[in-house]
Amino acid sequence: MKAFFLCAALISCRGNASAEDCKAMSGHYIDLAVKETPQAAAMSSAQAAAVRDVERGLKRAVSSYRFVQDHCEAVTRAESSCAIAAEDTRGWEQCVHAPDAR
Repeated sequence: MKAFFLCAALISCRGNASAEDCKAMSGHYIDLAVKETPQAAAMSSAQAAAVRDVERGLKRAVSSYRFVQDHCEAVTRAESSCAIAAEDTRGWEQCVHAPDAR
C-alpha cells in the first residue's frame, strides 16, 4: 500500500503544470512578496492590494516569475508543487528552473 502512494506521488509530479497551476503559483509568489514587505502586518486591505499591484510589476524582473508567466507550458508539476509549498519568495524562486536563471 505504501508503494502505491509513493508511485502516485511520483506520477503526480511528472508532466507539465496546467494554466491553473501557473496562475496559482504566480499568485502565491505575489502573496509571499506582499507578506515580506516591511509593515505588512499593519497594512489595510487597500494598502495590501496596492502593494500587490506594485509587486506584480516589479517581480516581472525576476526570471523565474517571468518564466512562469511567459512559458507556463514548460513549467513542470514538480516545480509547481514546490513553488506552491514555498514559504518565502527565495524558496519559490529556487523551485522554478527558468533557462535564463541558471
